[in-house]
Parts: sequence; structure tokens; C-alpha cells
Amino acid sequence: MSRDDRRRCPPWCVADHADEDEGGAPRHRSQTVVVPGIAIRSGARRTVDSIEILIELHAEEGDPVVGVYIGDGERDGLDITTETADRLVRRLIEALRQAGAIPQR
Repeated sequence: MSRDDRRRCPPWCVADHADEDEGGAPRHRSQTVVVPGIAIRSGARRTVDSIEILIELHAEEGDPVVGVYIGDGERDGLDITTETADRLVRRLIEALRQAGAIPQR
């Protein structure tokens, strides 16, 4: 990555722009965080499966909106803004406290 490319990148960007951008506008991306977990799937028959949840920040060059991808990297996922991710985390903490999964403050 050239010095000029690095100056345009947000501090969290780990993209190799020369290899990943394919001649288009630079797409910034963070390191991917992998969260192992267990999914409960409802339907005709309830199943419990091991899963890996991937989390990655991304933004197009010059776009002030930073996206947060949360998903399995294949078919199931959400692409949300950092503001929405912040609200989601706060509500998730509240729900976990109600369920007794984390201590009350």
C-alpha cells in the first residue's frame, strides 16, 4: 500500500487496496472479528447449531458513513451504521441484564 493510500485510510483500515479494490474507489475495511457461538433455529423442528459470527467495519472512500457488518460471511447478515450498532449493543446489554446473564448495575 502506498503512502498516499494510507493517508486516506481511517485508522482501523487494514485493507490491501492495491489487491482488493480492483480499480474502483477504495473500500476500507477493518480486521474481521470472529465470535464463536450457538444458534437456536426455530421451525418445524428446533435445532441448535454452532456458528461463527463475523464483525467487520467498512466504508467507501469519501463516504462519512461507516458500516458494521454482522453475519456469517455467507448468506445471513446485517449491514448497519455505527450509530445503529451502538443502539443495538446498549439494548442487548439491557436484555442480557433482564435475563440475568450479566449483573445488574
